[in-house]
Amino acid sequence: MTGDRQQDATQNSTSQRSAGPRWDPRIAVLSRPDGRLQLGWTPGRAVLLTLPAGVDARAVKSILRTMDGSKSRAAILWEASRRGIPTSVTEQFLAQLADSGFVHTARRNTATVRIHGVGPLSDAVERALVTSGVSTRRSRGYRNTDVVRSWNEQLVVLADDVVTDPRLVSDLVRYGLPHLSVRIRDGNGVVGPLVLPGRSSCLRCADIIRSELDPHWLHLSAQLLGSAGHAESAMIHASVALALAEIDATLGALDLPGVEDLPSAATAASLSSTLEIALRPYRITTRRWPRQISCSCQYLAPVSGKGRPSQT
Repeated sequence: MTGDRQQDATQNSTSQRSAGPRWDPRIAVLSRPDGRLQLGWTPGRAVLLTLPAGVDARAVKSILRTMDGSKSRAAILWEASRRGIPTSVTEQFLAQLADSGFVHTARRNTATVRIHGVGPLSDAVERALVTSGVSTRRSRGYRNTDVVRSWNEQLVVLADDVVTDPRLVSDLVRYGLPHLSVRIRDGNGVVGPLVLPGRSSCLRCADIIRSELDPHWLHLSAQLLGSAGHAESAMIHASVALALAEIDATLGALDLPGVEDLPSAATAASLSSTLEIALRPYRITTRRWPRQISCSCQYLAPVSGKGRPSQT
């Protein structure tokens, strides 16, 4: 193994190292007259915790505040027992909270996202990712078809360009780099498809389907190369918000160790799909783009579909 590959392996190991349970601090913790704790106040989602005799509600609230992802499960159990909460009770609470989605296992955030493109979408996505602690890199254009070989980000966001350069589309698939398209089409936002090379459809699959529906699509798409869409501010913000949700879901799924069937594990709605946003009237339309047998992604993508092929 070369020095570069050793470094990549170390980085991947670090990115997959789990931290402890993390309580969502945005959830309200309310005390009910009957002594139970209510977590959240959304109808149908709020969770009621019945505290056993002798367990102080203030101690439970304190434990929730300490669950910021930096402490291991064992450390939380020890701290809870120190505050008079039996381990069996804490285990039961943690299971109930995990089922509700209010507590999840935090992972050390070492993800890096490349944002490829120039325009309001790419700028806004970068600002939001940096604010949330995600490392970003920027690039634009595509003249050297060998450049993707050196990219090592967990996800590439193809932002603003109405049509992605076909050479870049092929190289992203060839080197096994997950990528998500985010663009504006005739004033409306389009997020997706999310492409996991070797495991999902790709952008060329979508072109093949569009060409079947419109034989002149490739002639039209060639005229769109190098152009970016324009939209009102509200649409830009709506598109970025949806894109960020998809990026977060994708990074979470890609960080799962030992996942053999990533499409079924990923929660990203844009996997092999586009999410098309309209504001008047407001709606989000999901359009599926199945994998095409005739597409070059069938043989370009890494055989395992688990990422870029190893470099010897």
